[in-house]
Amino acid sequence: METPLTANDIELERLRSSLVSTSSMSMWTKLVHRKTRRAYNYHATQNTHINRLVQVAEDPTASRLLDDRPDSSAFHVRAAIYLSIYGTIVVAALQVYAAVTTLSLSLFVTMAESCCEAASNIGLNYLHRKSKKLSGSPRWPAGAARLGNAGNICFAFALMAVSLVLIVESIRDLAKSEHELGKFSVAAIVAAACGFGIKLGLAIYCFIFRKHSSQLEMLWEDNRNDCFEYGFAIFTSAAGAKLNWWVDPVGAMLIACVIVVTWIGTVRSEFLQLCGVGASPSLVQEIVFLTIRHSPLILQVDTVHAYHWGEDFVVEVDIVMAPERSLREVHDISQALQDKLETVEGVGRAFVHVDYETGHMPEHRKTR
Repeated sequence: METPLTANDIELERLRSSLVSTSSMSMWTKLVHRKTRRAYNYHATQNTHINRLVQVAEDPTASRLLDDRPDSSAFHVRAAIYLSIYGTIVVAALQVYAAVTTLSLSLFVTMAESCCEAASNIGLNYLHRKSKKLSGSPRWPAGAARLGNAGNICFAFALMAVSLVLIVESIRDLAKSEHELGKFSVAAIVAAACGFGIKLGLAIYCFIFRKHSSQLEMLWEDNRNDCFEYGFAIFTSAAGAKLNWWVDPVGAMLIACVIVVTWIGTVRSEFLQLCGVGASPSLVQEIVFLTIRHSPLILQVDTVHAYHWGEDFVVEVDIVMAPERSLREVHDISQALQDKLETVEGVGRAFVHVDYETGHMPEHRKTR
């Protein structure tokens, strides 16, 4: 005898049936025809969103690396994180040797970035472990996870300051009346190339497992950008020693400008997270989807707010239940919902407020 499908199961089946196949569109058609390309991008985005909702409905912890729980991809995620930390230290040592040997401004720029990146990785790893110990203490009742954001901002300003100094040095070098070709060293170029190879390997490794952790997504983008910068620095350093003297300072200035612009974006993002910027609409939709499906006793979802509290999110959900429900039922359902929401990727804390009507304005939205 077949088990009858519940309302939630029927809803999931409807979601799965709404997926649109995009495999029939040829690559040439997607590239040439603008309307077809737009339709393809739209359906691909919708399919991704639907698959994500289905995944969250079946298992909210599926795409999250939990520190204290087993996960099928935990080994690769941790390996990529620690390889990035120690690999960056090796790259920094190679870049120091290459820059000091050739006195190339381009290599000095990448050396400064690699050294700051190595220091930041060590510092942020320390702050991450320190924040875990401090969380829940009387001095840090709301947790100390935002120490990581503060550390990112400090390291970003340090790297931008060094980059600005190197931009000034490049301008001074271009303004000199006498010029000569730079120093070319095969050993230094090989060392810089080894650093480039390490970054390329880390980028590939993080790219493979980037979907399992948001931290790996950031490491993949960082290592990818470093590959372009290191490769360009090797070229300008060698060209400045063999072709024209001005290639090296111009290359150094371009790389330093890219670093400054990139880290300005990082600082902006970190400040927004510290200030409590709202979560993406997709995360809010996932929260609403989970809340509605949590229990048939939840009559309505009144309001949902999700915002940054450092790197993690705080979620506030107002739900409506019948006034005749007992305190035990209301407590058990809301507590279970809170526990479920805190397993969603990126959610550090969830608050569930239960009411029996929607005619009032939520307390946290009232203006004084």
